[in-house]
Amino acid sequence: MRYTEARLSKLAEDGMLFGIKKRNVDFIPNYSEDAEEPITLPAIFPNLLCNPNTGIGVAMACNFAPHNLKEVAAAIHDYVDGKEPMLPGPDFPTGGIIINKDDIPAIMNTGHGSVKVRAKYKVEKQNLVFYEIPYGTSTEALIAEIGKIAEEEIADIINIRNESNKKGLRIVIECKKDANPDSIAMKLFTKTNLQTSFSYNQVALVNKTPTEVNLKDCIRIYLEHNVQCLIKECKFDLQKAEARLEIVEGLLKALKNIDTIITFIKKSESSVAAKDGLISEFGFTEPQAKSIVAMRLGSLAKLEGVELNNEKAKLLADINELNKILGSENEQLNIILNRLDDLVKKYGDNRKTELAQIDMPKEEKEIAQVIPEDVVVMLSQTGDIKRILKSSFRTQRRNGKGIKTTDDATMALIKTNTIDALLLFTNKGKMYRIIVDNIPVGTNVSKGVNVSTLINLEIDEKVIAITNLARENNNKYVVFITKNGLLKKTSIEEYTKTKRTTGITAINLKEGDSIANIELMDEEDIILITKKGYSIRFETKDIAAIGRVTAGVKAIKLTDGDEVLVGLPIRNNKETVAVFSAYGNSKKTKIEEFPLQARAGKGVTIYKITPTTGNIIGATMVNDEDNVLLVGKSSICIAATDIPLLSRTAVGNLMIQNGQLNSITKI
Repeated sequence: MRYTEARLSKLAEDGMLFGIKKRNVDFIPNYSEDAEEPITLPAIFPNLLCNPNTGIGVAMACNFAPHNLKEVAAAIHDYVDGKEPMLPGPDFPTGGIIINKDDIPAIMNTGHGSVKVRAKYKVEKQNLVFYEIPYGTSTEALIAEIGKIAEEEIADIINIRNESNKKGLRIVIECKKDANPDSIAMKLFTKTNLQTSFSYNQVALVNKTPTEVNLKDCIRIYLEHNVQCLIKECKFDLQKAEARLEIVEGLLKALKNIDTIITFIKKSESSVAAKDGLISEFGFTEPQAKSIVAMRLGSLAKLEGVELNNEKAKLLADINELNKILGSENEQLNIILNRLDDLVKKYGDNRKTELAQIDMPKEEKEIAQVIPEDVVVMLSQTGDIKRILKSSFRTQRRNGKGIKTTDDATMALIKTNTIDALLLFTNKGKMYRIIVDNIPVGTNVSKGVNVSTLINLEIDEKVIAITNLARENNNKYVVFITKNGLLKKTSIEEYTKTKRTTGITAINLKEGDSIANIELMDEEDIILITKKGYSIRFETKDIAAIGRVTAGVKAIKLTDGDEVLVGLPIRNNKETVAVFSAYGNSKKTKIEEFPLQARAGKGVTIYKITPTTGNIIGATMVNDEDNVLLVGKSSICIAATDIPLLSRTAVGNLMIQNGQLNSITKI
């Protein structure tokens, strides 16, 4: 009784109570036994499928998701037509996006499973604006969650505002100018309730027994229930029509001898005597006699045969139709579907929750949470690796002292980004792949961690070369240059579709040979530079791409004691070749001074080696916007504009005081 003040919606009246006045459901006495209440409701509206329902009862839990009325009606039609019914997925009133829609058919077939619901957002300037959130989450709780994550993990979030109003939900997250809002959103999805899971556990009471039901079960039970309601309605209407037909036939019979009957009623001592007399003298049934006696004599005298005959014909037709419905299951289902269609036409609306299948491999999911940052990765001779923020390298004037670095000699330096992947090549010709963000952060003087903690190296295996695999990489080939002067070109797809840490065979290195460097390129010309100051420039377009487990072709003819240091693709003719010696000298030379030659020749001299310069330790392509990091006993970051532009045979200028360099990288 405490619920009697609840006001029903129009949909509840039309969809849940349709036909209840015809006693189409069973009633029982209420708790005080002064009234009756229905055991169930007629429910032409498929409430169990359309409205969420959760709770614990009879020692069992249940959880039903809301679904779209139009889609539920379509599934019911399919079931009746003998097709396999299916729902696209839940439709939450708060919208959002389901990101695993391919799991939904299994849920519909079993009655259990879960869907992942993600908030919807847009980027306005540098702000993240969330305008739909997962069902069942609180705006205030979400803002508190985001605030905590911002303090502890995401420094790129400046402020959080709740701008929700009558027009709709709006959570605004201000991000730093150089931040990536989409990456921040991905991280928030994993750390907060901006992405949640909704678990199906479709347990319902079926004949008072807790039962797990799938979609077909729900539709079958819905139809069975509504068929029973319809049968009770038809029987109610049939009983009423047959009772009225009996009365009408009695009135028609009375009309044939109306004057005699009126006189008889007038002379009767009472209405009871009149009724009994009509039954005994004229052969009326008791209901007919009661109806005639109950009528006013004036009304009885005015009875018209045409109206009564029309009513009789209508009643006979109705009775025939009701008997037809009661005798035909197809008729019953058609009526139920028509009622459902009327309900859909009146109350159906469009889907609010978007459905998607966002299949992200494990590596992609990991990268999606990474905040992009430009970094430099340093690998030492002993295999220690670390990443340092690019912003931590401040440009200095050439011939400076630089800053102290770790005592361990640097073997490789590479400019990259935290969202990129590194390809690591070993002395056994294998390749491994790791995400840059997984490399621990270090400083100029810190040691880093051994690379063997990140990848599964064999006991006598060590990394000898690394290259960057950028996220936006569109190159076709991986080009290997070995220290003994071989070049191998292989399709990049043979290396990018591999396991990250277990590694694959990358190149068949001959005994005594090692990798000088690896470049991702198309079919540009390439310049090879040796430590004794020779170089050769040739075309790569005529070199055939070969498989991973091969050695390559001869690229340069080396003199005794010489080895290849680096191969530089020519991607921009306006760039210059910057060459660095072991004792800190450097120069730039125009590309035009490197003549195009045939592969496998000796090449030309590009640097004059002297006792004061030492051998060449590295080279790179630069333009005026570039900086170059020089690393040895100390490190210095210089602007490319500070490197003098000189001829092939010049020595160059000193870049760092008392510097014993072992590696360089363009940053």
